[in-house]
Amino acid sequence: MPRPRGSDHTTLTETAEILVHELKKHSGIKMIAPGIIDAKRSGKRHITAVYTAAGIHFIVSGTGVQKIAVHLTDASLGPTIVAKLQNAKALKQFAWGERRINQ
Repeated sequence: MPRPRGSDHTTLTETAEILVHELKKHSGIKMIAPGIIDAKRSGKRHITAVYTAAGIHFIVSGTGVQKIAVHLTDASLGPTIVAKLQNAKALKQFAWGERRINQ
């Protein structure tokens, strides 16, 4: 199971909580680090996966906007994990987007 980033920030938005629950089911994840919630936005639930050298950053919007950093044992697993998440029953209702950071 991936270790949390620390004990000082564990709050998740409703949409991010569903995503993190699904992420915990996958192997190859070293750490899940939730970011600060920007509660200024509400609306359509959307998840954007941004591939990085360490793994994936998810930008989750819905009841607020929150970034979730996911560190992987092998960064090349990122697209595979995102494809599995997109097909997960709990995440089917969300709009998905993907980006790559030039490395």
